[in-house]
Amino acid sequence: MSTAAELRSAFWQRAAQRKKWGLLALVVSAGLWVWLAYLLAVPYSVDGNQSCAALLFRDVVPSAQCLQGRTWWQMLGLLGAALPLSIVGVGLYIAGSVSQSLCYHLKEVGYFEARESGMESN
Repeated sequence: MSTAAELRSAFWQRAAQRKKWGLLALVVSAGLWVWLAYLLAVPYSVDGNQSCAALLFRDVVPSAQCLQGRTWWQMLGLLGAALPLSIVGVGLYIAGSVSQSLCYHLKEVGYFEARESGMESN
């Protein structure tokens, strides 16, 4: 049988682990978002000789060679990986933070209940 302190410690460790995994997912998704922004915002060249404007800042219709230079599926894949990973990371981080706050709250409540019961017995 586990004691209350062991259960509290296990709960705290699970919350901290959830928070760490959420932070890791957020760091990885941030890297994917930066990579996607790089592909969209930086000018590129096709075959090393023709320079093409960045996809976000292009105001005229590009030549056919520039359209074929960037693969849309790579950017769509980055978006498809970054978006769910961001959502999962935020969810895990929030769940871990709320669990840790709940643990603090329950510890404080236990302390004040013990203190009140000690004062009533005197």
